[in-house]
Amino acid sequence: MTTTAVYHDTTPGSGRGGRRGMDGQVKGQMELEEYLKEINRENFDILDYIPTGSTNAVARVMLRFRTGLRDRQMRKLIHFARRRIPILNMQDGKGYFIPDMNSDKDIRLLVKYVQQEESRLRRIAWSLMAARKTLRSCGINWRDEKWKKGKYKKAA
Repeated sequence: MTTTAVYHDTTPGSGRGGRRGMDGQVKGQMELEEYLKEINRENFDILDYIPTGSTNAVARVMLRFRTGLRDRQMRKLIHFARRRIPILNMQDGKGYFIPDMNSDKDIRLLVKYVQQEESRLRRIAWSLMAARKTLRSCGINWRDEKWKKGKYKKAA
């Protein structure tokens, strides 16, 4: 077992109190992350931690605590899980939940969510239309391989 240097972070507004290693990790978190990397990813399902029904919504901080994952990792898992089943967060501070399709309230919330996302899709489509038109008018094929991330080199 390796020893980690520990310091007490009391920086105002950091939200980081407690014993942390030099890398900012809570003591024991690194071991958990390594363990999660080692286990079969198919056995870990974020849906096991997200309850059904808006009345049972779980806050993101509680999800982080229960899963032991960092916020970004957890949000990424939720993003991919939403491809299989709707996971709602109504931005009301109550947290994430899977809608209960036997509840009129949850059905209304799911309808509201779909309408909100459809509206967002339309707004993005309009913005993209203007951007694509500008690229076409300049003779630039944005799908060309040379524009892929990391491949474009700005002229010196």
